[in-house]
Amino acid sequence: MSSEYEHNVGKLLAEKKARLEEIAKDPELHADEIKMLSTELETLQSLFENYNLGMNVFRRAQGGRAGLRE
Repeated sequence: MSSEYEHNVGKLLAEKKARLEEIAKDPELHADEIKMLSTELETLQSLFENYNLGMNVFRRAQGGRAGLRE
């Protein structure tokens, strides 16, 4: 089960990782871009993990209280 948000953040994360690997071959030329991409990757990874943790709790608890209301 995956949302559009999860899909898009995951896709962006993969694109940034690929770009970082590509420019890491010549770090002297792209030092600033490497720093920027590293920061973006950390941010995207945090967003992805936080969303997944929150949604996993929600998805598990969604029907958990249904029996209590009857």
